[in-house]
Amino acid sequence: MKYNPHVPFLSQRRFSSPPGFSARLLTAIILNAFIFMAEFIGSLLTGSLALASDAFHNLSDFFALILSFVGIHITNWRSNTRKSYGYVRAEILVAFLNSLTLVAIGFVIIYEAVNRIFHPFQISGAGMLGIAVIGFVANAAGTLLLKRHAHDDLNLRSAFLHLMTDALESLAIVIGAILVLWKGWTLVDPLLSISIGIFILKSAWDVLVDAVNIVMEGSPKGVDLSEVAQFMETFPGVKSVHHVHIWSLSSRYHALSAHIVVGDQQLSNVCNIINQLAEALENRFGIQHPTLQPEVEVCSEQEHLFLK
Repeated sequence: MKYNPHVPFLSQRRFSSPPGFSARLLTAIILNAFIFMAEFIGSLLTGSLALASDAFHNLSDFFALILSFVGIHITNWRSNTRKSYGYVRAEILVAFLNSLTLVAIGFVIIYEAVNRIFHPFQISGAGMLGIAVIGFVANAAGTLLLKRHAHDDLNLRSAFLHLMTDALESLAIVIGAILVLWKGWTLVDPLLSISIGIFILKSAWDVLVDAVNIVMEGSPKGVDLSEVAQFMETFPGVKSVHHVHIWSLSSRYHALSAHIVVGDQQLSNVCNIINQLAEALENRFGIQHPTLQPEVEVCSEQEHLFLK
């Protein structure tokens, strides 16, 4: 890669968001604001805790999606002398904050729902059903908008999960409202709220685990360090490897550093080995930024060989 004083060793195009995603995300933000207002007013009119829970979940999603929107644009900022990798890890910070917010909301919803079980409240099933249908249609539309990009990076996945959980919650509330109307089962309302709270916690936990793994510079999901090291050791021209480290800058950009023993040979041959191995690592394991240190023989720090 040609050296660029503004972008030392990263290609900016690697971190751009998928085409059209910003516009879709902005549409989802507007939808969330509308859903919050509809469900909050509806919860006051009907007395439904499930609607109130979903309303405040949507409010948190509104701010979470704004964070995601801002995070996407921050990741495109150029690298500089203080941040040579750029701002790609803003994605992880945003996903981490989104997950923490969801965890807090999940516990609050469960607490309020348990309290409602012991202190029942009269609910208007018809109003609850009407508002829930509106919420479901709007949330489903938002989910479909982001579905295409849900696996592109952790930030986009957390935004998609926010909307998907909202859509499922709204569907559950529709079913609950039908039961309240049909059978008069008002207990369904707090039970739905508890289910919503548990689902929120599970979704948040999955994203939180991935975000923490990246912050702790753990190996990328689906990439086994031992397998990578063994692949490198069997690569033509490489005698052995040590000091192998693999980590992620973001959910889409993985890096590796390693010492490779190539023996005493011409520098041009060594450069060819390094270039070919770097290309093979990207094609086989998706490692876009390998840093390979060639050595004539194993360096003195042999005790730091990769773990098998």
